[in-house]
Amino acid sequence: MRKSGVVEIPGGSDLPTTHFSSLNPSLLRSPHLQACEMKTTDAPWELDEVISTPELEQRQARVADPGTEARVTGELMRELAKAPEDFFPRLVQAVLDHTNAESSGISLLDEAEKKFVWPAVVGGLKAFIGAGTPSDFGPCGTVLERNAPMLFSHPERHFTYLKPITPALEEVLLVPFHVNGKAVGTLWAVIHDPARQFDREDRRFLESLSHFAATAYRVLTQTGVLQSILDNLPQHPTPRPC
Repeated sequence: MRKSGVVEIPGGSDLPTTHFSSLNPSLLRSPHLQACEMKTTDAPWELDEVISTPELEQRQARVADPGTEARVTGELMRELAKAPEDFFPRLVQAVLDHTNAESSGISLLDEAEKKFVWPAVVGGLKAFIGAGTPSDFGPCGTVLERNAPMLFSHPERHFTYLKPITPALEEVLLVPFHVNGKAVGTLWAVIHDPARQFDREDRRFLESLSHFAATAYRVLTQTGVLQSILDNLPQHPTPRPC
């Protein structure tokens, strides 16, 4: 089974070290999903078989709304200045409100523990706040390794430890964010309804908001607030590959 590792982007970081305390077929048919239905479920799928990023270029995209986006980013800037400890939940709520997502969250890399932790999750997966995934074998690790936004379709077919998660992971869209040239996490969105799909506008919007994730990470780390947030998260065991 192929595993995806996390590689650091050259440049390094002068931030203080943070230690983390824990962690149905689509109604809109696509060639990718049609081919997938013919495969056996007896063995894990190859990584590239669950990556659907190229499909975003083939889908009709929603028209961007610059006015709404300006209002949302303005509100986020004020929130970061006023109450940085509440910023991550506000950020992922903005993703949920203004994309096709039905769940949204943020993942932060803990290099020492070789895992990602989710300090903010909203939507259908909100019960998983404080959980996370291994850094060397999971969607977030793959995104940081390739250093690019990625779309996964039913990632549990490759990352089999995700199978117990409900509601179902129909599509998962992730974008990386960096601090001082170093990849430190991802901003992600999930669709559970097989009748829905992400599009290029969803990707662009996540990329835009990922800059706020990076700024918040820097501020929260430098002020020590991030450690407090992490220390007070619900405890979940980090899943390991089967």
